[in-house]
Amino acid sequence: MRDKTMLGKKENNAATSNTSQTLNTIIGRGTVFEGVMRVENSVRIDGTFKGELVCSGMLTISQSGEVYAQLEGKEVYLNGVVRGRIQAEKVRLDSQARFVGDITTSALAITEGAVFHGKCSMETGELAALYEKEFRQEGTPRSSEPIKVSSASR
Repeated sequence: MRDKTMLGKKENNAATSNTSQTLNTIIGRGTVFEGVMRVENSVRIDGTFKGELVCSGMLTISQSGEVYAQLEGKEVYLNGVVRGRIQAEKVRLDSQARFVGDITTSALAITEGAVFHGKCSMETGELAALYEKEFRQEGTPRSSEPIKVSSASR
């Protein structure tokens, strides 16, 4: 039987076969990056990032990470400090996360201890496309009848 090494090893697990799980860019602790970054696959930020970042996979901001930017990724996981705007299918703020800004996502999870100051728009891709179409046609989005809320004591 041949010995499997890191370089020659073929793995069949989901983490390596799924491109959103392939981590190929790391901004290390002590590193400061300013500008625009577009990355295929996933990114982890342990240092400081300022600007705009778009990645096709998972974006992770570690506990030591500081981000002042517009972020776009398939999944965004925060455990550091972020000021800016996030657009992603899934966003998770872990217990050490400190976020100030706006989030547009289909799924948001906030762990106890995390700080979120801003607004979140929960939209599916279809809803966002419809909203954008209506906005462009009319200049303002259509509003439906106001929702009436009452609290009845029984």
